[in-house]
Amino acid sequence: MKKIFALIVLFSSLFVSNAFAQIKVLSPIEGNWANRQMLCIDDSDGEEYYYSLNGEDPVSSGFAYDSPVLIDLTGPVSIRIKKSGKKNEEIKINYTVEPDNAYDADYSQFIDSFYDTGILNYTAGSEIYIPYSLYYSMGLPPDSFIEGQPVSIAENTVISMNIPCVVMDKNNGKKWRFIIRTFPQTQGVFTQNDVPFEITNWNTISFLDDNYIYRIDSEYWELPKDSKTLDRSVPHRIQWQSIAYEQGNPIETFELPAKPEVRKSTNDDGSITYTIDGDESYQMSILSPEGEYQEFFTEIGADTFYGNSVKGNFTIGIFSNSVYQGDIKVDYEINKKPPRVPEILVKDPQTFYSRQSISGSITGQSDAELYVSVSDPFLIEDTSEVYSPHNELLLSLPTKDYTLVNGTNYRFNLEPEVNGACYYRICAYSKKDSVVSAVAEYSVIIDKYNYYYDESYTGEDSDGTKQRPYNNFAQCLASINNGRSAILKISGSMHVPSGKNDLLSNCTFINDYAAEIIFDENASIVVKGSTLTLQDFTLLYEHGKSSSATKIASLIKLENAVLDMDNCQIGAVFGKHAYLFDMSNSTLNITNSIISVSAEEYVSFSNGLKSRITISKSIINTSGKTCVGISLYEGDVKLTDNSFKVTGTIGRVAELFTVNGTVTGNTFKAELPAAKNSDPIYTDKKTKLKQSKNESYGF
Repeated sequence: MKKIFALIVLFSSLFVSNAFAQIKVLSPIEGNWANRQMLCIDDSDGEEYYYSLNGEDPVSSGFAYDSPVLIDLTGPVSIRIKKSGKKNEEIKINYTVEPDNAYDADYSQFIDSFYDTGILNYTAGSEIYIPYSLYYSMGLPPDSFIEGQPVSIAENTVISMNIPCVVMDKNNGKKWRFIIRTFPQTQGVFTQNDVPFEITNWNTISFLDDNYIYRIDSEYWELPKDSKTLDRSVPHRIQWQSIAYEQGNPIETFELPAKPEVRKSTNDDGSITYTIDGDESYQMSILSPEGEYQEFFTEIGADTFYGNSVKGNFTIGIFSNSVYQGDIKVDYEINKKPPRVPEILVKDPQTFYSRQSISGSITGQSDAELYVSVSDPFLIEDTSEVYSPHNELLLSLPTKDYTLVNGTNYRFNLEPEVNGACYYRICAYSKKDSVVSAVAEYSVIIDKYNYYYDESYTGEDSDGTKQRPYNNFAQCLASINNGRSAILKISGSMHVPSGKNDLLSNCTFINDYAAEIIFDENASIVVKGSTLTLQDFTLLYEHGKSSSATKIASLIKLENAVLDMDNCQIGAVFGKHAYLFDMSNSTLNITNSIISVSAEEYVSFSNGLKSRITISKSIINTSGKTCVGISLYEGDVKLTDNSFKVTGTIGRVAELFTVNGTVTGNTFKAELPAAKNSDPIYTDKKTKLKQSKNESYGF
């Protein structure tokens, strides 16, 4: 025998009021819907209802309502509903249908299950799979949407119900509303016990068959004509025997236990279980739709879906050994309607990637507790990958424990704590009466360090991220200068505009794909108080013929700065006068690079004051009437395993004044007709230079 019966209390009615009436309507309700709507009225009061769709009086020109019916209309719809009787009870419901069967959506099969009929038939114990890409709300307004998931009711539910359900696609705002019609599975047992008496209201016993004599407890046998009242606080014994005396005439006995109590217990999931605290012969039953007691149970449960709350009472019929004893009314109040999901508001909201620190607030329901979890910053090491909030790596990161907030408002500020891209995730939920809301989440990657540049990007929303790279150097430089340090990954050509372009923050330029830096005429990068690192680049300046400037031009200027170059190629053709690198209190480090620089009158690969120059494994060629490879006043120099060539009328590989350094393993070449028998390196008396294993040609 089944030992439990679950009473799922889900059929609740919407009380729609106006000046004339109060009528209980389950569907439709006002709103914009993507499917045709069912008309479903709670007519459990036994009254007659009528409805019309043309604005006419429902009673005289409408239809009689006897069961849920599909209103097969689209566009604006207006329904008049009227209850018969002396009172003028009427309501009007307006809604709009814009049909959309979601044919191309990933949840189209689910929409199709109710789209044509407005009803989804459901058998208790089975499962409805609401796709995760949808949000749903069970019951009546106000809606409380929950992320799609498999939903079900217990298989031992025996009540048929009409349950309204709304599903919503948050991406496009479309909503579908339909009725879930539930059907029970068979459960419980019924064994009839025929006895010649009847108990009503627990205490009253009536004797039904005059062919028997009766005795209660130790009283005399008699043929009672009237009902008797019993004290049900104690057990009794009822006996009967045929009035026609015969030897061995059997005596039938029924043991009547004391009246029990029905105990109510609330389970961990919020559901309620009713059990009998009394004699084991007792069982419970509830009325069938036909108004009869049919099935017996030792437990009865009351429950509702997560997302709904119910309150009310119902009557349980109590039987002892299959003999009716009386009714006990029980009440229930089940709250599985979660509090409102906390709202996370962010100041100046951006996409998943942000260039700025993030500040915001979390607000929970006023009468609920608010719990918040803010993750530690996670350093994104591979910034070449484009991440999303649904990235498996990010979602697998452990979350911090939730903390109960003092009040219902929490403010936060997210700052990157390292030189890199930092990922944060914030989670929050509300809790009321042990019912927990869905979790609100906000996640962001704050990256003030990694920037991308691609001039082929045509969008107007450039912010330097991988998805929206900068396509304008001036805009890019402004963002880089806002931070302390940065990495700039360049794809294709990057044009440096004319004029001085000041670089104020430490920055590394990385060749992301086929990158080259092209300087417009009279353009230069001025590195001030910071470090610029170039890796695997081609740098081009070719404006010699068009330039008429008489002042000395420079490609890169260093002011209290550092320039590191590795595996680069530079081709620079200037006008009359040029320093490729112009340095003051700075450091220049070059390795594995090939550099060619020329000017019409005077050219120098580097011109420095109080600076440090280190060059290794590189090829450096200068060309002009007067050409100098390195010109340095006060500082240090270290040249190792390089090839220097000067081409022109006069010139040298280096001119050093008050300099310390070493020059080892280099090759010096010259094509200087007017400078035969000169030294490739000139030093003054204050210069201390160690030279070894160098070779000279043409000097």
